[in-house]
Amino acid sequence: MTSVTIASDVIDQVGLGQAAEFQSRVTVFECVECGTAGDARTEPAVVVLRRSPGLSHLGVAHHRCADSQVRDYGPGDLALTGETDLVPRAIGLPTVDGTKPALLLAFEEQVALIEGGHTYDPVVRQLVSEGLHELPGLGKAAPDSPGWRIALGAEGLVRVQSEVRVHLRGHVVVPPPWLSLAFPARVVTLLFGRLSHADIYAEQPPFRAYAAALRDGRMVGGTVRLETGVSAF
Repeated sequence: MTSVTIASDVIDQVGLGQAAEFQSRVTVFECVECGTAGDARTEPAVVVLRRSPGLSHLGVAHHRCADSQVRDYGPGDLALTGETDLVPRAIGLPTVDGTKPALLLAFEEQVALIEGGHTYDPVVRQLVSEGLHELPGLGKAAPDSPGWRIALGAEGLVRVQSEVRVHLRGHVVVPPPWLSLAFPARVVTLLFGRLSHADIYAEQPPFRAYAAALRDGRMVGGTVRLETGVSAF
């Protein structure tokens, strides 16, 4: 039997449903305080909500190491790490004007927060502040995001950045049909948001899941300039 305590102020921030779901699946964990392993089935554990303007994260600590609490961090102290958290995917996006080249940057479900009775994702809120847009769906062209650019180098090297920071420096599989669409246009639709593990790694792009993420405010996007032949990565 597991013993996992979650404080009322944590529940107030993430909602009862999200808190209960997280609490129910805690078994073995890495303590967010001491960094050592724990097992909630054999020792008391607590849930800690780490919250910053750019990310929120539910973690677990040994009861001896901390109380269940909300812990605030400054801008940049908690953030997605492009090398480990973001998964890129080059896709052909069906629109009313035909298939358009798009780059999906997805991260697995993080913690949504509640503010003034409304749920929001800190990562998505930060992306909007950097120039991406809330989109009603996939069918129409996304508004321009002139402060963003995607650089594509040899052997699938890719860099995605806003005026504020580099979000991803890594590799992406780029099918030849995608290149034939993207190179003449020199612009790409960037879709950036959170999806389930199954949707991120689905064999075929799950467009319904992408559309649902846009509707639910878990994903944003923009039309972004594409640079090719870039060697400085």
